[in-house]
Amino acid sequence: MPEPAAEPMTAPRPATAPDTPLAAAPRADPSSHSSPSVASPPLASRRVRLRPIGEQDRRFIYELMSSPAAGGRVRFGGSTPSPEKVAAALWDSVLAQFVVERGETGHQVGLVAVTSPDFRNGFAYVSAVGEPEWQGSGLLVEAAFLVFHYAFNTWPFRKIYMEATDDSFQAFKGGLRELFREEARLVDHVFWNGRYVDMVIVAVYRETWERQVPRLARLLTSSAGERSPATRPPAPPPGAGR
Repeated sequence: MPEPAAEPMTAPRPATAPDTPLAAAPRADPSSHSSPSVASPPLASRRVRLRPIGEQDRRFIYELMSSPAAGGRVRFGGSTPSPEKVAAALWDSVLAQFVVERGETGHQVGLVAVTSPDFRNGFAYVSAVGEPEWQGSGLLVEAAFLVFHYAFNTWPFRKIYMEATDDSFQAFKGGLRELFREEARLVDHVFWNGRYVDMVIVAVYRETWERQVPRLARLLTSSAGERSPATRPPAPPPGAGR
């Protein structure tokens, strides 16, 4: 991703950070499709937190969506749209969307969203895109798991889909193969990085997710002896002063 002309802004920090184990998050009321429960699922893990998009994110989101390095992973496919076009498309078919921050610094890492909900048939999609410099760090994986948990505990979806190029998905899923069920593979469907690659459509089923929550909780929530991200002293964003 091109180096920003100015330092990334550090986002406002919440007074407290949620550290409730995932297994304790409340189940959504199936009669309500429009609003989360009062006791919301956790939006922070040991290393990242999710927060709503703010005005300070406009530059970050534009650069993320127009970065040549992210071309095959975002809806604009490597083009350089106008800022107005990015802003107009940002909430298209989106049910919930969050900026991903590093817990220690507040540095913006990526964007995750719950999209294209179908309440009649009980499914939605999760998407995740991050700055190339953080790919392989596991930060976006933690953020995606948080948004999966948020979606399953806020709305009565029976399964949630993800679409990704095969290379991206293999790198993303890591040691959690049993969580995802491949439901479709579109062979040589996407032209990316100079070649045609497969597009895979995978699903996470509610019963599978609930079975895996205790194990994921150890990954995603703060350990008992670890300080909450919100209480740590702020550090300069990576790359500050370069």
